Amino acid sequence: MLQDVKNWFQKPYYFNPSIKFKSKLSLIFGFSVFSFLYIFEPFSLSTFNEYLFDYTLGIGLITFIGSLIVLILPPIFFKNYFNEDKWTIGRNLIYIGLCIIVNGTILWFFGQLFKQETHIEHINYFTFIYYTFLVSALPLIIFILFNEKSIRKKREETAKEINDLKSAKFNINNPLKNITFSSENNKESFTIEVEKLVYITSEGNYASFFIIKNNELKEKILRVTLTKIESFLKDYDFIIRCHKSYIINTKYVNRITGNARGYLLKCNILDFYIPVSRKFSKKSLLTLVK
Repeated sequence: MLQDVKNWFQKPYYFNPSIKFKSKLSLIFGFSVFSFLYIFEPFSLSTFNEYLFDYTLGIGLITFIGSLIVLILPPIFFKNYFNEDKWTIGRNLIYIGLCIIVNGTILWFFGQLFKQETHIEHINYFTFIYYTFLVSALPLIIFILFNEKSIRKKREETAKEINDLKSAKFNINNPLKNITFSSENNKESFTIEVEKLVYITSEGNYASFFIIKNNELKEKILRVTLTKIESFLKDYDFIIRCHKSYIINTKYVNRITGNARGYLLKCNILDFYIPVSRKFSKKSLLTLVK
């Protein structure tokens, strides 16, 4: 049971960096909180009488603004933690908990000021945070549960459709061609047979080239950006930058799979999956499976 819970927390989850999406989500959250409190009047809100609309509207507005701030600022200052390729359900739940506590604290101070003006009794901080979790946590967890399942299922179905359309063949028929890569300062370079290049990944200011030789992968390292590497490969349409950190030779791709975080490429000669950028459309994905 504990292992199942742990596995669920470690499941990949989609982190959307779009400001437009975060603004829309904050607006929906704020409006939902206002509507719920105003319509159902929980936690003795019925005693507010003529002040009910003003109070619940204020809570809704503060929830919207607070959510927007918490959704936008932390990913800017803590980029490693909010790495889209490592985002999980567990991290998302921790993030939601932070949002609830921050918003709850701001709302408690708002309630204290409001109730002083209206002479309405104010509950203590910890009770208020507890109520905030009651209103927010369960619907958000249910949303995450169904959203993860929905996105994962959709991507798995798309991956299956693509794999059915494209035969998974590992077959290199084109004549071998040599290509020379040079470093950023053009002081270092090396030449390889382009058909033996499996993939390239970036490591800080360096790029690692993985080449197949005698059925084994060999690594070559060069101080160069993936953007410059793309310029060397522009004549080879079967070598594609599929992700901000990866360039892949699609002749080695056997199939595509997907989860809630995104799509992944599988090569039989690799013991891991290569991620695909979310900017790829279904049509673009078809070019990644040969």
